[in-house]
Amino acid sequence: MVKVFYTYFNTPLSPNKWQTYLDQLPQNIQQNINRKRRWQDQHASLFGKLLLQHALCHTGYPKDSLNRLQYNKHQKPFIDNNIDFNISHTHQYVICAISRRGQIGIDIEFIRTIDLSNFRNTMNPKEWTAITTAPNSHQKFYENWTIKESVIKADGRGLSIPLEHIQIEPHKARLYNTDWFINQLQIEPNYVCHLATNWENPSIDLKLIEF
Repeated sequence: MVKVFYTYFNTPLSPNKWQTYLDQLPQNIQQNINRKRRWQDQHASLFGKLLLQHALCHTGYPKDSLNRLQYNKHQKPFIDNNIDFNISHTHQYVICAISRRGQIGIDIEFIRTIDLSNFRNTMNPKEWTAITTAPNSHQKFYENWTIKESVIKADGRGLSIPLEHIQIEPHKARLYNTDWFINQLQIEPNYVCHLATNWENPSIDLKLIEF
């Protein structure tokens, strides 16, 4: 089972509500959130940690588990070896996936117009052809991008892995000698979201949380 919780925001919280939510988190996490300059980044970070706290509680962990939050050398967060989780955010949405079954990674992106040529080297020739010949090239690009991002996050080594080393296949992606199984999550029409797991056909429980 993979539990996936998500939320959205489009305006800043009131000062009182902001402080109420912030006070639910450990001091070091509060400080990291407050260091961010843009209110959008502060809110995305806040809601990401609140979703993680919610997810941990729903998976049997105590509410103060964020006090034990650590990071590996590639900056992937973890609590212990019994659970894996991942957070992603873009534009107005924040999403958190958690599971006791195995390794997971999640990525969500808002589909916006960009200069695709700047990302040519992140795709292999077959993937690039599929993007440039698709009816909606930006849609196809973000589908591929979120698949690759979810894989490197599940793997745990993050952007130390060149994205072009990930080969996208139907319903899975291959990173070197490892297969990662890919599931697309439907959030909103203008967003693309993919979940990567190291086991096939995961049961996914997707829930919207409104703070």
